[in-house]
Amino acid sequence: MVPELRGDRVHLRELTEADVPAWFARATDAESAALAGDPIPESIEAGFVWLARNRERFRQQTGIRWSIVPNGSAESVGSIGLAITSKDERIAELGVVIGRAWWGKGLGTAAAQLVARYAVDALNLAEIRAELLQSNMASRRLLEKAGFRFEAVIPDFDQSDAGSVDGLLYVLRGPDGTETP
Repeated sequence: MVPELRGDRVHLRELTEADVPAWFARATDAESAALAGDPIPESIEAGFVWLARNRERFRQQTGIRWSIVPNGSAESVGSIGLAITSKDERIAELGVVIGRAWWGKGLGTAAAQLVARYAVDALNLAEIRAELLQSNMASRRLLEKAGFRFEAVIPDFDQSDAGSVDGLLYVLRGPDGTETP
């Protein structure tokens, strides 16, 4: 069972079928999808595939994804997760998505701080990475507030019809890598 994480502003809980409509609303928002680097799904059925994929990753211990729920609410406003990219080196990649109505309210930052603490304390990860489009200023601020540090430019990060765009790599290191949230 996905552990529930609680903070001052949000709590993170296991994804459920009830979260799929909120996921679909976010995933079909063209600007949000572009900033996340995600394709726009053709139908809500893609949300159930997304849910099943995240459950399978958790079962296989290759990832964990939570629903972001503001305190005092039962409704999901986004999701946050870790994908284990190297078990041997104890490295994971962080991904955060928030619905447009909730942008700029600090919920993604609060969620990222909870996940970073959990990743270091409970999962004993040495490093958490986050890759994003260079133009995604809100995600840059979110990561910096959550304790991540800019590490590198990723050339040709997004190669779409509009041409090649660079990305950025942000990193948070656990105790044996020094920086902690």
